[in-house]
Amino acid sequence: MLDLLKKLIRRREPKAEELRRKALKFLRQSKPHRAFPLLQRSLELEPSSMEGHINAGVALYLMHRYDEALKHFQFAAALDPQNATALINLAATLDALGRIDEALSVLRKLVNLFPNMPDVHYNLAVALAKKGLNEEAVAELRTELERNPSHSHALKLLQQLIRR
Repeated sequence: MLDLLKKLIRRREPKAEELRRKALKFLRQSKPHRAFPLLQRSLELEPSSMEGHINAGVALYLMHRYDEALKHFQFAAALDPQNATALINLAATLDALGRIDEALSVLRKLVNLFPNMPDVHYNLAVALAKKGLNEEAVAELRTELERNPSHSHALKLLQQLIRR
């Protein structure tokens, strides 16, 4: 009995960073439902963790819980308005919620901040095409293909838009 009590006393709670590391393994294994509880616990320990909020948002997004994911990405973007990871995930979540105008705003900001970031022009083009702004979408796709000529999705969308 005394040994068990000593073990319990020595047993320490995991730190937020450890919880995030474990959660990331689950996210990499496409198990967001296993990752999210760990991320919640990590955020209880470090409520202002940028990484914790982004990862929690990703887990929720993957579980199609977009409204909840949005809050985490908005929090992360508020912590650092120029964080590319927070912004790209925020835009994707807004898009998933059908809030295309807001997604466009975030994507335009991203293009201005990080014009050479992979996929940023493509993502903007997709949102523009959803709004029927095909000329702008074509221009963004051409920019994406200049930077990444082997981007098959960008090429396919460009071909579709030019045919219209």
